[in-house]
Amino acid sequence: MPISTVNIALAFTLFAGAIATALTHNWFAAFVFVAGGAAGLGAALYARRPESRDITRLNAIEYRDERDRLLAKQGFAAVGAAALILSFLEFVLALVFNQLVALAAAHVVALCIVWGMANSIAVRRS
Repeated sequence: MPISTVNIALAFTLFAGAIATALTHNWFAAFVFVAGGAAGLGAALYARRPESRDITRLNAIEYRDERDRLLAKQGFAAVGAAALILSFLEFVLALVFNQLVALAAAHVVALCIVWGMANSIAVRRS
């Protein structure tokens, strides 16, 4: 396959979100979903190049071998711990400020940053 099953599922979900939001005439959200799906597909295809770096493959979820999978597990373990802590924080803040959408978006952004940092650390340690 040209890209991993995970990336195919992610792109499909984003493009389905684009269609759903376009049907409700929410053009900004539709654009965001299309841009996210296209960026994800581009990153996955870029990571599939033979000369791609370890960190590029890990961040794009395009693992080449068992070593990449082991490194990814370390990165996802850190993301899981951060997700648990952030989920509790998000719950408390959502109750206090009643801002679920903004907090959920911040949650996703924070997890992506932690994921990238954890992957970088895992690659340096290997």
